[in-house]
Amino acid sequence: MEKKKLPQYIRVARKICTRIVDDIYTEGQRLPGLSTLSSLYNVSPETVRKALRLLDDMHIVKIKEGSGTKVLSKEKAEEYLDSISVRQEHLNLSNELRTLYQEYEALGKQMIQISSQLVSASAIPVSENMTLPNYEVVVPENSDKIGLTIGELRFWQSTGATIVGIKHNNRITISPGPYSHIHKGDTIIYVGAPSCKEAVEHLLFAKGQRTLYSMQDQILQAIHASELRVIATALDARLSDLKDFEPLVKGMTNRSFLFTCKNHKYILRIPGEGTHSLINRAEEADVYRAIKGHDLCDDNVYLNPKNGLKVAAFLENARSCDPYNSKDIARVIKLLRKFHNLKLKVNHSFDIMEKIDLYESLWDGNDSKYPDYKDTKEKVKSLIPFVDSCKKDYCLTHIDAVPDNFLFYTRDGEEQLQLTDWEYAAMQDPHVDIAMFCIYSGYQKNDVDDFIDKYFNNKCDKQIRKKIYCYISMCGLLWSNWCEYKSFLGVEFGDYAQSQYSYAKDYYEIAMNTK
Repeated sequence: MEKKKLPQYIRVARKICTRIVDDIYTEGQRLPGLSTLSSLYNVSPETVRKALRLLDDMHIVKIKEGSGTKVLSKEKAEEYLDSISVRQEHLNLSNELRTLYQEYEALGKQMIQISSQLVSASAIPVSENMTLPNYEVVVPENSDKIGLTIGELRFWQSTGATIVGIKHNNRITISPGPYSHIHKGDTIIYVGAPSCKEAVEHLLFAKGQRTLYSMQDQILQAIHASELRVIATALDARLSDLKDFEPLVKGMTNRSFLFTCKNHKYILRIPGEGTHSLINRAEEADVYRAIKGHDLCDDNVYLNPKNGLKVAAFLENARSCDPYNSKDIARVIKLLRKFHNLKLKVNHSFDIMEKIDLYESLWDGNDSKYPDYKDTKEKVKSLIPFVDSCKKDYCLTHIDAVPDNFLFYTRDGEEQLQLTDWEYAAMQDPHVDIAMFCIYSGYQKNDVDDFIDKYFNNKCDKQIRKKIYCYISMCGLLWSNWCEYKSFLGVEFGDYAQSQYSYAKDYYEIAMNTK
């Protein structure tokens, strides 16, 4: 019988309680904001909000409008974690893990048996004293590469060396194939340039090393190996210098990997599923050229304008903006104003209704999951005449100016702020950035009005405010359609998708009732 998973917001509530019990969050302490928690747990702000409401109802935390959420009781958090439902879930997960491990163990034994047969069949008995014009290295007993095959090691790609033989139990296997296993104490005989010796030792001796080619299956699904050589060249490095690859939490548009090169950390961005239909990468490259030198974000190390592959320097200890932290908001608004006042220009624009239709066309004839979608879309379209009648000062607009894209980090002892991820940026009314920040923050109307007031120094006239309400409705439908397209590709965004559709409907009514 299939076991049901707990709802996502309950799982988030459990994780928050665990941090309270572990004294990571202490009684009286203010919890991080919605954006930070949603990034931490890889869920939407709405899911975090539901989790916090649950904990508020149980008197574990206290939600206070305008000042965030504070921890009330470690004892009640412990009681929650000790509840029968949680213990039962732990038991279910343990049983599932045990079953999976048994299946994995059986499959592993079968693979080892078949591989051993292949090695025995290809082994050639020769004298152990045989010498070759080559190098040798003994696999250390504590190497974490023991049990892997040559193919899994990506030996040649990682080191530039070629294995010509393996000494194992007084036998030498000449020209071992990719399915030959590495055992402790094996002597690997290889040929290559003298410079490859360091790379071979590093591959076999570095504990926990995750080389580029140990991640190759994930990375090369999206890019060609020749592109990686271009990246290495851009970093003034060899291919084998790209190492310590770690997949980061999957973003909404792209996949990203953290890696090191010559003791520096970088982020490799690989465009996600269906992205080629959503984003023009040549236009993205034009945007980065336009903002270069304006201190809005660090320059890219590498950007391919054809396929969107990007490498950027990694920001140590960076954090996203907390949309409920007044100091963060003040810094964000200052940066937004600075960007908008630059009046930068590019040769492409972002038409919201045109993009709504584009994303819908990518559904390949499928209907929306929302029964009232057609009615909602007609209502949103009816806002266009008013928006078109408003004064707009078109310039380069970020479009995706959401809290997660405002990154705080420390440089030279001072906290800095930059705006990242410019792939949707184009010519538009800069007030669209205000709408985008509000809807991704999960703002209620009073929060929206407060953000608008701060951006305009309490001097926003009624027409502009109504125009921003219209943008919130239009952008809500835009990202709702985007989410539906991604869902047809097998990528789901849960509560985030629902919240965007709700903004489309709710702010149509708010805009219509604003005089």
